[in-house]
Amino acid sequence: METPELLWQDLVRESVREVRYGLRPEERGVIELVDFVLGRAVAMHASDVHLEPQEMRVRLRFRVDGLLREVMAMPANLGPAVISRLKVMAGMDIAVHQQPQDGHILFQAKGRRIDIRVSSLPATAGEVIVMRLMDVSEQLLSLDELGFSKEDTACFRELIHRPAGMIVLCGPMNSGKTSSLYAALAELNTESRNLVTLEDPIERVLLGVNQVQIHPKAGMTFVAGLRAVLRQDVTGILLGEIRDEETAAMAVRIALTGHLLMTTIHTEDAVAALYRMLEMGVAPYLLAATLSGIISQRLVRRLCPDCREMYRAAGDSEETAFFGAGGEGITLYRSRGCDACHGTGYRGRTVLAEILVPGEAVREGILQKVPRREMAARARASGMRSLLEDGRAKAEAGITSWQEVRRVLYG
Repeated sequence: METPELLWQDLVRESVREVRYGLRPEERGVIELVDFVLGRAVAMHASDVHLEPQEMRVRLRFRVDGLLREVMAMPANLGPAVISRLKVMAGMDIAVHQQPQDGHILFQAKGRRIDIRVSSLPATAGEVIVMRLMDVSEQLLSLDELGFSKEDTACFRELIHRPAGMIVLCGPMNSGKTSSLYAALAELNTESRNLVTLEDPIERVLLGVNQVQIHPKAGMTFVAGLRAVLRQDVTGILLGEIRDEETAAMAVRIALTGHLLMTTIHTEDAVAALYRMLEMGVAPYLLAATLSGIISQRLVRRLCPDCREMYRAAGDSEETAFFGAGGEGITLYRSRGCDACHGTGYRGRTVLAEILVPGEAVREGILQKVPRREMAARARASGMRSLLEDGRAKAEAGITSWQEVRRVLYG
């Protein structure tokens, strides 16, 4: 039986032959090569595929468990044919090469339906193609499957079941915020509730939830959607992202009128989200009155369970420095790398989280606009466990490694 690598090489050779003899990109060799590339990406659980023309070759990279890795290189003369095939599949204009384009592919792979968002960008050596893959046939994660600790899961659940208030999820791009919000929606999605989402774009179709696609050019902005939602007898609202002052003000107003509103914002941690809202012009007394909780999160790779092994940290080591006092001699875990994890030592991802539920001291701090360092101290005193503390706990439990926690939090 041929290995994927040998089959890959055969397909590339066949595709080069067809391009050399002047066959159209729609012919069999290029079609099979593109289908094989997409199939391999699905099999490796890649979230993104990057096709990058360079002077002498076309580099192909997959993002697996949050990290980009090169999987192959094609001859440079094969690039235009492969890119044209992808643009045809995505409904893009193959005659346009100097302007960015967006498209969409619905791909079938071994009974799985994969939704692929395609983006092209003109560069010096040709058009760069980036594809975001999402398995729409895969079951949505529940709150208990996200990877939060038991205490954080219970806290998250309590927040979303409150009848009103604003819940903010923060973190950089690709930190799992949408997955967490969808898990919350799935739990709240019952016959007695009217749930509405305002998204750009809609990531997954949720049966029983009224999902609205934002179209700024058509006048459907986040603010316009929020105004319309107020007349829709809603129980809960998912606002894709707070991007500007007007959206922030409208979101707070809706939470103040007795609605549950969940949204996201790009900040480094939970305390920073408080100050970002204040910088956007939200009145401190409104923020203190409406905020139910802030959840900051990151995604870290899980240690491969097939090759994970235990070891004891030595004194005066990097591990000891990472864990601080009491780090010497603690039991930690690492992975050797195996076929199951493609030699990386990691397979799948889980979440690191910190949850800030504002108590009296934090709400008073918002009203008084205390300095950020003092606000962080008040948050810790109210019971908030930091991302680093959650990462240390998961490293000691063997869920991830301390190196992975350090990479994600500090680079």
